[in-house]
Amino acid sequence: MTRSRPSAETPVQGRATLRDVARLAGTTPMTVSNVINARSGQAGTETTRRVMEACAQLGYRPHAAARKLRTNRRMAIGVIIVDPSPHYISDPFTSALLAGLNDVLGAGGYSMLLHGGSRESLDHSPLLARVETDALCLVGCGAPGELASLLDQLLRLGQPVALLQDELPDGAGDACAFLQDDWEGGRAVARHMFARSAASNPCRHPVMLAPSLRWPAMERREAGIREVMAALRVAASLHVVRCGDESFDETQGALARHIAIEGVPDVVMGGNDRMAIAAMKLLAEHGVFAPGMVRVSGFNGFDFWRYATPELTTVRSPAFQLGDACGRALLHRLETGAFSSRRVVLPVEFAPNRSSTTDNGGRSRPGVRDGRTQTTGE
Repeated sequence: MTRSRPSAETPVQGRATLRDVARLAGTTPMTVSNVINARSGQAGTETTRRVMEACAQLGYRPHAAARKLRTNRRMAIGVIIVDPSPHYISDPFTSALLAGLNDVLGAGGYSMLLHGGSRESLDHSPLLARVETDALCLVGCGAPGELASLLDQLLRLGQPVALLQDELPDGAGDACAFLQDDWEGGRAVARHMFARSAASNPCRHPVMLAPSLRWPAMERREAGIREVMAALRVAASLHVVRCGDESFDETQGALARHIAIEGVPDVVMGGNDRMAIAAMKLLAEHGVFAPGMVRVSGFNGFDFWRYATPELTTVRSPAFQLGDACGRALLHRLETGAFSSRRVVLPVEFAPNRSSTTDNGGRSRPGVRDGRTQTTGE
């Protein structure tokens, strides 16, 4: 049987329907439904092409309300970000994570509902007060007990939950954790910074810059640094300088106060690139330059390192890929009824540059991958 192809001469009166699209594409309404609802493996490449061409030609748009009634879904995923900063959405890690998540959800026909704020304000969030979504994502700061309490509150809503950048507590129900390997990233930075401290020139004053709020990812980075320092028997104690909301001014102010009391550090490890660059600029203004007088590193690698002078040693984060993986896992969970794993960990990539080393003529070297993607079953 020869199937018809979309043609400009095919007449359709009034608003196009699913059957109109099927007739024009030479296929069945069920196949059209599978294509427009992105059900993988249900239609071949050629069929998909014909359906999409027919949809475009007829100006067909699926009826959202009818689809919700038919599938018993709200076609929305809620994202809750526990961060009291009014500028939380501008954080490069958060924006990259949301971009990866939104791309996958949009392709699957889902919208994303976002709510951010302090832990207290979120108690009044419509995402918690009313059932408006099919699943929820949680990204948060705070003490472990606070986050566990919020996660339990979300799970009581009867929806699957994706926990981002934190570990699932024991006994968590319909949930999956998605993390980047911050612990191994911290270890990679520490191996690079402290293995270079020869006996004749040991590190005497190492500093880690961290936000004042507790973030599980930052704590894992610090734990990785401390583990390597202990293994290398670094005699100096690590100073953790709390830098408020991580902004340029807050970071420089916190480091200036530390220097006034403790003196100038010879190693500075930023919890992220922005804090590291702010510190490097402050030190340079006081005649302390990297890498000869102080070695400096950052974390996350969202292009900020390119704007630093010298270029910043950093750890490249897979934030976009983390959002992508989370989105795919949620869609799989909604289609099949179960997460395929309980824990997904994506590797980071250590990228040494001139702020901490002048090897290789001072040019940056290719990043060395640390860690591997890990999934843990039920």
